[in-house]
Amino acid sequence: MHETPHIEDVRTIFPDKFGIKDRLRTGTAQNPEFLTLALKAYGLYLRLQEQDLSITEAVRASENVSVFDHQILAARKIKNELGGSGMLADEVGLGKTVEAGILIKEFLVTGLARSILILAPPSLLPQWQDEMSSKFDLDFVIHRDDPRFKDVQSHNLLLMSHSSAIYPSQSIPLSSTYWDMVVVDEAHSMKNAETAKHKLVRDLPKRNLLLLTATPVQNNLEEMYNLIELLRPGYLGTWARFRDTYVDDAESRKIRPFMRDRLQETLSKFIIRTTRSEAKKYIKFTDRIPHTSILTPSNEESGLYRAITNIIRAQYKAGNDVFALMIYQRLASSSTAASRRALYKMKAKGLISEGRHAELVSAASAIREDSKLSELQRIIGGSRSKFLIFTEFYATQDYIAEHLQKNGHSVTLFNGRMSPEEKRESVTRFKGDACVMVSTSAGGEGQNFQFCHNIVNYDLPWNPMRVEQRIGRVHRIGQKDNVRIFNLALAGTIEAYILELLYVKINLFRMALGDMDLMFEDSWAGGSSRTWFTEYMNGEGEQERRNRFSALGDDWNAQKERAADAVLDFNADVFRNFDLSVLKGGES
Repeated sequence: MHETPHIEDVRTIFPDKFGIKDRLRTGTAQNPEFLTLALKAYGLYLRLQEQDLSITEAVRASENVSVFDHQILAARKIKNELGGSGMLADEVGLGKTVEAGILIKEFLVTGLARSILILAPPSLLPQWQDEMSSKFDLDFVIHRDDPRFKDVQSHNLLLMSHSSAIYPSQSIPLSSTYWDMVVVDEAHSMKNAETAKHKLVRDLPKRNLLLLTATPVQNNLEEMYNLIELLRPGYLGTWARFRDTYVDDAESRKIRPFMRDRLQETLSKFIIRTTRSEAKKYIKFTDRIPHTSILTPSNEESGLYRAITNIIRAQYKAGNDVFALMIYQRLASSSTAASRRALYKMKAKGLISEGRHAELVSAASAIREDSKLSELQRIIGGSRSKFLIFTEFYATQDYIAEHLQKNGHSVTLFNGRMSPEEKRESVTRFKGDACVMVSTSAGGEGQNFQFCHNIVNYDLPWNPMRVEQRIGRVHRIGQKDNVRIFNLALAGTIEAYILELLYVKINLFRMALGDMDLMFEDSWAGGSSRTWFTEYMNGEGEQERRNRFSALGDDWNAQKERAADAVLDFNADVFRNFDLSVLKGGES
């Protein structure tokens, strides 16, 4: 005869996930065989919770990735307790991509997954591809700009952008393929249940879903409800029922105080959220220190830039292709060498005559050294520190490298034209004897240079997200020093207005990617850069252009404050006193 366990023993030893204690109290489950099997099931459940990942030792021993306790614990909890699906909502800068990589690798190694789809913003796809390859030896194919891509069904490890995935040409084959795991980066973009993005993720045939976001709630509780609906459809009931149970105000921004514990218990079944204050016990977080220089150009530089801009402005008012004109303007702002490239392109398009082209090229050749280059050499000086210099253009990259080498600096290049082997050799040189790396933005995507703490933006990308991607190459987990960010522009150029009246005004160089994404996720699609160019072209004179850009900066600043206030206030209301971290569970 089986012996029925004492109720208090059950209560203290086992978590009552399946309501056994209530059955014992009410006498609705007195079958000894049932109770014995239930206790065995609980025992298996507890042992599963405590089971280590099979790849823990391998990733900790790897020289290619720094792994921290919260990352291993988060992956272990997702696998062992949450059934392989959940939301990684760690605060910005705690390595959610690594957490996802650990989980992906674990599922592949143990045979729990074979086909994995990662959805991310387009600008982050190269970083995902590189980190999965360099840190976890996983070869993901990107659906665009990857010559290996054939079609959705041909790749078990696939990277695709949110925006591309919703097009029927991609969404139909995606929804016709069964995915063992779908990973969604910046998952807060799925917060609205009526959007095509949300519906795509909801309807994808999948076994497991992993959502990554530092900001799981931004405006109201319905957004968080919508994200959890992706993870476990129907678990929370209808939104009306959830609202009536937990919400305490008409805007759905406050939780009923007496329901807070119950909501935390519910959220803990889906969300893992580690804070920087918890992780700082073993991770050193460093600061970003921006240094912005609006330089006075020489008369020759000013004259050349003004002449090129006047040609571009005339073509703009004549209704010529704005996109091409924007490229010419950006080239003219970058360097004298890039200005010559702009003139060549303009001549090829018939925008200037042969004679005028020759005249302006001669003027460019008369400029022996750019003011920005002189400032760059002053910044580097005799320092023994390493400097990562970014430019948007090959002509400027070559110009910088040539002059720095002439002045005795050891320089290596990094750009998108280089082969993988050439890139690896360049990174090795930069880690070794080269004190300077000159990189294009495209070339620097996905690379991690925590051993360097000096960044120079020789010219500026007009997309704020790309600025952060540059800085993120060095300011990330593992950086031991404060990161110095030097930003250069010539007074009177469009870049000076963008730098001084937009980027500096909103303190962009101190913003992290998650914060920036909150500001620009709904408004940034390349439209802002066209607006800036239009304002610059239409501004009549220096003061009017300053006023136009200052007004844009004021709008951005207000937008930033609204976004920051909304998240801070709502996180305080929703997450205050919540404990969704894995660190309380001890060491891995």
